[in-house]
Amino acid sequence: MGKIYEYRTTVTIGDTNLLQHMYFVQFFTLQGVTRDLWVKECVQGGLDSIRNGLVLITKNAQCEYKKDFYLYDKVLVHMQIQNMRGASTEIVFKFYNEATMELHAEGTNEIVFANSSHRVCRIPENFRHAGKEYSADE
Repeated sequence: MGKIYEYRTTVTIGDTNLLQHMYFVQFFTLQGVTRDLWVKECVQGGLDSIRNGLVLITKNAQCEYKKDFYLYDKVLVHMQIQNMRGASTEIVFKFYNEATMELHAEGTNEIVFANSSHRVCRIPENFRHAGKEYSADE
């Protein structure tokens, strides 16, 4: 089991409904934010790859909801990579209440790598290396 990338945030009024529950769509927003920050912070040259035309296309995203987050809860997102293939990989997310470490949701994102022409391409070596470092695969 590899490293776990962590992202922390606080549920704010804009993230909640009238009952102060975090909107379900926020789980997908947090998946994207966490993934993007992992690219910036953990993939050597990742930002340059994106600037030079590499595209990460979300092929599939899912989230299994378990428990509500409420206004001002502190959310801890754990992210790892699994099932790296030639041109795609899955990203696994777990959403915890940081105060209790209780699991509130878990989900996955399947991403496909593409070039600036949006043609599918092999996973670049810098992404493959970082993915192995953060691998959830045994």
